[in-house]
Amino acid sequence: MKRWAVVLNHLACLLVGLSGVAYGVMKYFMAGSDPDSRAGHPWQQPMLKLHVLAAPFLVFALGLVFSGHALKRLQAGEDPGRASGTGLLAFATPLVLTGPLIQVFTGDAARQWTGWIHAALGAVYVLAYAAHLLKKAPADGEAG
Repeated sequence: MKRWAVVLNHLACLLVGLSGVAYGVMKYFMAGSDPDSRAGHPWQQPMLKLHVLAAPFLVFALGLVFSGHALKRLQAGEDPGRASGTGLLAFATPLVLTGPLIQVFTGDAARQWTGWIHAALGAVYVLAYAAHLLKKAPADGEAG
């Protein structure tokens, strides 16, 4: 993979992951100072906007990683990192799909359940991503 694609993937994952965690903490664990506001913190909405705007970059980066890294390794039958990489791909699809579903569902219960599923998948994805990166250092001079 090209170095810029690796950097894009790492930065997009970091930005989406951090903004998602920050939004979740602000929404569910912080009390707002304005009793008439549903926001738990003044930065809650900017974090959500950052998360939503950064997510397409991560989806694009995932496509680059799949075509330039994962698919080649799967076709070659390479074993190092294959289980964690396959797990990442398995979590990425429902994670990417649940993000927009939160925005389009109109029922509170459906939106809430989808949000919790999205948050859980996101947490597992970030942990699996870190484990995948730590599993094996790049071989033959290739990045990531």
